[in-house]
Amino acid sequence: MLKRDLLLMANRNLWRRRARTILTCLGVLIGTTSIVVMLSLGIGLKQGMEQTMAQWGSLEIVRIHAGMQFDREGNPIGEEQRLNDGTVAEIKAIPGVVAVSPIYNVHSEATLGRKRGHISLVGMDIKAMAELEFTLAHGRLPKPEERFTVVAGYQVINNFMDERAMRGGMPFNPAAQDPTELLDRRIRLTMHNQADHEKKQTFNVYVVGILDEQNMERAWEVYGSIADIKRMRDFMLEGTEQQGNMLLPSPFPAARAMAVRPSASAGRGGRDDRRDDYDSILLRTNDLADTKRISAALREQGFNAWSIADDLEGIEHTSRIIQAILGGIGSITLFVAALGITNTMIMSIYERTREIGIIKVIGASFGDVRALFLTEASLIGLFGGMLGLGLSYGISAIVDRIGSSYMLQGMLMGSGEAVYISVIPPWLALFAVGFAVLIGLGSGLYPANRAIRLSPIVAMRNE
Repeated sequence: MLKRDLLLMANRNLWRRRARTILTCLGVLIGTTSIVVMLSLGIGLKQGMEQTMAQWGSLEIVRIHAGMQFDREGNPIGEEQRLNDGTVAEIKAIPGVVAVSPIYNVHSEATLGRKRGHISLVGMDIKAMAELEFTLAHGRLPKPEERFTVVAGYQVINNFMDERAMRGGMPFNPAAQDPTELLDRRIRLTMHNQADHEKKQTFNVYVVGILDEQNMERAWEVYGSIADIKRMRDFMLEGTEQQGNMLLPSPFPAARAMAVRPSASAGRGGRDDRRDDYDSILLRTNDLADTKRISAALREQGFNAWSIADDLEGIEHTSRIIQAILGGIGSITLFVAALGITNTMIMSIYERTREIGIIKVIGASFGDVRALFLTEASLIGLFGGMLGLGLSYGISAIVDRIGSSYMLQGMLMGSGEAVYISVIPPWLALFAVGFAVLIGLGSGLYPANRAIRLSPIVAMRNE
């Protein structure tokens, strides 16, 4: 039997009992819709969390802090890994590293016109800014030959409050402040010496650029030349007997408290040989795979290496579990629909027993009879799967329209990006239709085998 004749005959047989075929397809439709919608919710949840994490920084950025190696009992092994020029050179030589910059951190009182506040300043290699994905919303990046020029995160302006408003008890709304108010403005910094708090020095920095809103990790910080920030840092540590790694544990500069760690290598009254060690090192890799590999290698050496990719692994694992659960719930409905297909095909055999006998008598092989019933069952799966996919797209659009403003949009902090709760990628659409066809094919195996076992003589006698 030709394939074309097989398809035409199978299609004609299905629509002889139109109501029964439609009801059977409806079961497949519901099952397919359940699978697609359930999985799309899991995929949407994963993408929403990834979008949220992407706002906190790039997946290719790794931040390194000094650390030590420990044995199984928690005892330190060897000396603490230092962050100095030698460490920077070693990290630059690692395959897969695109850019590296040492980091100094300082915290300072700041004055902007009549506004006062506190800001966190980060000193880094100006030449590496572009490669470390410092993207601007306004202005430009500092130039290496410039002194005390900086770029500010888009939330830095909210660290400042109007003195008159504070004295008069006027309400203050940080959200009303425009980040561009900092652009092309001079900020006066007042630094206090750690050994003698009464001793202070003023520095002026000039804001030449405002970072965009895509990186929350940098939103509250001011970035400038490492030489300029080191000069401020040296003044703050002058006369102290402590090493210079300043700890800024809080992610929000307004709440950060500056701490200075004591050094085991510093003599009483002597200068600490670690004073010039960097607070951290920032590096960028080629891709996510390099990020994971390099972070793991640095941790094995005793450094504290962290990247957003570390948190992403946990999210992906959780997402896979959620998708498996939701997909399993949807699959139950489709397997129930498979029983309906089997029942429909068995009923078809009873109704077409004489027809089956005639087909066999005029020369149809067992394979032709099996192929006919399997084609009919597969067509039911195909029709139901296609209709279910169309319904899934409709439900997905409704869910996104109604629910996004109440759920993930709040998590994304007004990034302006499109937020989808239900996401149906092309592979899911193809999988859903293909799975429905396979379910139909599997459901038709028993009825098809039953049909080929019918005796032509007995079938011809059937009324």
